[in-house]
Amino acid sequence: MATLLTKDTRRRTADEVAQRIEEVGGSFYPISGNNNIGLAAEVLPPDAGRALEAIAEAVLEPAFAAGTFAIERDAQLAALRQEADDVVTFARKQVRANFFGAHPLALDAQGDEAGMRALRPADLAALHRRLCVAGNAVLAVAGDVPRGLIPRLKSFLGRLPRGQVPPWSQWTQPLPARPGAFVQKQPREQAVVLQAFPGPRVLAEDYYVGEVADEIFSGMASRLFERVREERGLAYFVRSARVSGIDAAMFCFLAGTQPGREGEVLAEIEAEIARVQADGVEAAELLRCQTRLKAARRQALQTNGARASQAGIDALHGRPANDARNYDARIDAVDRSRLAEFARRYFQPALRTQLVVRP
Repeated sequence: MATLLTKDTRRRTADEVAQRIEEVGGSFYPISGNNNIGLAAEVLPPDAGRALEAIAEAVLEPAFAAGTFAIERDAQLAALRQEADDVVTFARKQVRANFFGAHPLALDAQGDEAGMRALRPADLAALHRRLCVAGNAVLAVAGDVPRGLIPRLKSFLGRLPRGQVPPWSQWTQPLPARPGAFVQKQPREQAVVLQAFPGPRVLAEDYYVGEVADEIFSGMASRLFERVREERGLAYFVRSARVSGIDAAMFCFLAGTQPGREGEVLAEIEAEIARVQADGVEAAELLRCQTRLKAARRQALQTNGARASQAGIDALHGRPANDARNYDARIDAVDRSRLAEFARRYFQPALRTQLVVRP
């Protein structure tokens, strides 16, 4: 739906929409993630009105043209088939499905082939009517805002249909949906191991502890990487990752290794988890992780587009629009004892979904 919103409207074809933005050197693109969808337009200040016009037409007058829909559906199906050929992507999707079960986060934002083939333009139109309503939308602008734009922004928001604001999902079933150890065989030369655990939700108090924990277990300077790849040569890559939702979340460890070495890699991951649980993270190690996180966040927010996107997401989730200013303080507040408590709470064997994909 997000992609189709950047295409045909009742006034313009997809080509005309693209030409109108590109002729002033701008860009117009969709946003789609675990918890929200959206549109973004980036232009020079004199063309801000044209950017607002593109977004307004897309949101208020989408066409969901059948021909454009078919092109985009086929492109997404091709992307899904290409991902299926990559053993790491296949493994990540499979452990996600095992962990989340019937929860919508069992699928990533691209969906799956069966769901994509079942879609029709009418489904997108119905979803648009349900989601694109006042009270369920945030409009964010960053940069050199031209004089007179604010009233136009308010006018656009005032034209959004009232509708009934969809509530956040209230998932109550325990996760993981399928705890235990699983093995799958694929016609590949590489083996992939994954361990998934419950993680902090987007608005949870310990979300930023999870942010630091993810950095502790990832990166070329992490103890896990040094031990598994550099010292023992067990894996091509090893790291952690997260899937964070409003009402559910997953924290996972993954590594690519040689067939027959899966057990050794899993043992090293479990040993590293035990080190963090036992308050074994050193002060200097923690400081390096915090510094990397804060530097990466500042780099990520250097563009106006990134700032607007972050402000919009924060506001949509109920935080202050400028909540990104609090990031450094929240990261600095994570100490070694909080990390150990986090690891003991979430990384329990009874709450683990383990997957080994091998030839």
